[in-house]
Amino acid sequence: MMNRFSEYILTATMGLLLWLATAVAMAEPRTALVIGNGAYRDALLRNPANDARDMAAKLRELGFQVIERTDADRQVMRQALREFEQQLRQRRGVGLFYYAGHGVQLKGQNYLIPVGVDIRQEFEIPDEGVDAEAVLRAMESAGNGFNIVILDACRNNPFARSLGSRGLARMDGPAGTFIAYATGPGAISQDGGAGRNSPYTRHLLATLDTPGLSLEQVFKRVLVAVEQDTGGGQIPWVASSLRGEFYFLPAASPTVPVAPAAGANPSPPAVPDTPPAPRVVEPPPAPTAPPASAESPEMAAVAGASFAISRQPVSLEAYRRFAEAAGREAPPGGKPADPARVTWQEAVDYAAWLARRTGQTYRLPTEAEWEYAARAGVLVVDPGGQEREWTCSEYRQAFTGQEQRCANRLPEVVAIRGGEWRAGADPLSDDLGFRLAR
Repeated sequence: MMNRFSEYILTATMGLLLWLATAVAMAEPRTALVIGNGAYRDALLRNPANDARDMAAKLRELGFQVIERTDADRQVMRQALREFEQQLRQRRGVGLFYYAGHGVQLKGQNYLIPVGVDIRQEFEIPDEGVDAEAVLRAMESAGNGFNIVILDACRNNPFARSLGSRGLARMDGPAGTFIAYATGPGAISQDGGAGRNSPYTRHLLATLDTPGLSLEQVFKRVLVAVEQDTGGGQIPWVASSLRGEFYFLPAASPTVPVAPAAGANPSPPAVPDTPPAPRVVEPPPAPTAPPASAESPEMAAVAGASFAISRQPVSLEAYRRFAEAAGREAPPGGKPADPARVTWQEAVDYAAWLARRTGQTYRLPTEAEWEYAARAGVLVVDPGGQEREWTCSEYRQAFTGQEQRCANRLPEVVAIRGGEWRAGADPLSDDLGFRLAR
């Protein structure tokens, strides 16, 4: 028979293993895009903006990095989807897309309806709406292996009365995808009337942070609650090709008991008056940085200014070191000393990585800084040439002060500089070089 000391050792070991499993589950990167559209001109919905805000707040509590948009037009939705894809590509882990608003089915294809649309005929739906499968394609493009899509759409709306088909069609995502629908195929869901949230989102919010429930268990509970709440008028459903388990909030780990000293009279561990502080799992140490001379660019102070800027654009050789460390693809071809030509977000990520590696503060220069340094003769650049380089500023046709600031998220158009001219570029363009400021 096991003695008391062995029992304590076994209990402590099991508690530690459970705690480690919980820590690993919560440590995996989590990225979400949340959109709520309700301010339709001819089909107003009361609750989607509330649904999106509340869902975004809940997901942040559960460790997600959230991109949040409400009452978004088509351009904003597409740009948010691009940003979501890029973040998933960088962070991997768990990707989650949540949409609340109008949706419509046309010939077996699902479309999410942006605000500000003008749909009069059926043939206009693909041009005015956002293809719901674009979300799945973005996740697949990012190479993400675990994805959750939640559609609180198909709300009773005039688009489905005269155009398309009632409700959404079933979608089949790539392997590793879980798709949750607020109601079954061809059916409509409720907006929630005078309440703050739709019935589906209300019950989802109440269930997401229940400790120890797997993803499938969460949505089974939501199904039962919504069916009861609507008197059987709305029955959610899911489609899944997941390979493993996921917990929004793993089960709470027990307190690990302290083993008694040998020969001591064992007694049950005391229960503290207040719960113990949560344990924080430190991330693994970053790889040892190479010597500063191999990483840091040649920086030049700009006379009369409070910043320094690299004389040369970041080289392909330097960017390839970052790509190798971050597990990304480097731009193909080129000589090692050639400028690295990448997207805006990749340039921003390189600056952040280099800052962590060297302990220095690196970023892209603002548009105003780039011009000031060029006029001061600090940069190695052909004033009459057509070389284009990223800045961190959003582009405005007129100078509004934006050129003096860095964008705090992926902008629709980024200001670029070259010689004596300025212009704007799509941040997803991958043929532009960049230099760093500090």
